[in-house]
Amino acid sequence: MKKIFQKRQLVMATLVLALGAAVFINWYYTRPGVEADGRSISPTVWNGDPADSGEENLGDSQYVHNPYSSSSSEYFAGAKLRRSAAHDEAKETLSAVITDSRADDKAVSEAGKALQTLANAIKLESDCEALIIAKTGSECLVMISDGAVQAVLGGEAIDSAMALQIKEILMNKTGLGAEKITIVELNG
Repeated sequence: MKKIFQKRQLVMATLVLALGAAVFINWYYTRPGVEADGRSISPTVWNGDPADSGEENLGDSQYVHNPYSSSSSEYFAGAKLRRSAAHDEAKETLSAVITDSRADDKAVSEAGKALQTLANAIKLESDCEALIIAKTGSECLVMISDGAVQAVLGGEAIDSAMALQIKEILMNKTGLGAEKITIVELNG
């Protein structure tokens, strides 16, 4: 019986030593300031300038190429703002005609149709812009007025295949012919 206890104690002691050795080896290679091969890394003082450190750290911020120049982004933001202001002004004018008690029935009917046409044009412009942006990845501005469509694209150069895809999107969404569609590439 004593031999069984001695064997168990010997096995337990061996397992405890093996576990201790595994914990030590894990700590030794994963402690801060040590590379995987066991060499020490000396801590460096960094003054905040990426050019001074010879290393690249994961998670550091990096400058990335912006395909849209600031001037083209400013153009699109300004153009969309002007378009929105023009739409709002037209809506107010048409709503004023509709709510005016002195307006005759024919004027109210025409204003109602014009307001519906404007609402449809605004939705079509938004839908066309979303589809063109999804297809090309470029900023886009679509304007629909007087039975014609103008699309302004920024970013990369437009080739004939891309122009054909854009015209197809605009023809399908608006129902207009190719002769009524103009595509303009923004310079800059």
